Amino acid sequence: MPTSPFVAALLLAGTLAFSSCQSDTEAPVAADLNSANPAVAEQARKVQELSTQIARQKAVIETEQAKLTALEQQLQGSQQNLDGIKNEVKANP
Repeated sequence: MPTSPFVAALLLAGTLAFSSCQSDTEAPVAADLNSANPAVAEQARKVQELSTQIARQKAVIETEQAKLTALEQQLQGSQQNLDGIKNEVKANP
């Protein structure tokens, strides 16, 4: 399925939002990754991994929502075209 400009713009906006949010949340964890305490470093790694997975999943959800919106707009346009064609057939049998 080709990507509409609307979907592409939403994808870009979502990616930019994701990258700006990600750097803010990882700053405290980054210091803990280098901790001398192995338990702290391991837990920081888990926190970082889960934070990354959540951010990726949110990006996927935003992308899929944009696709759904685009499909709904296409459906609405197609339905309007169908109604127009049916009205034209009625007017010109």
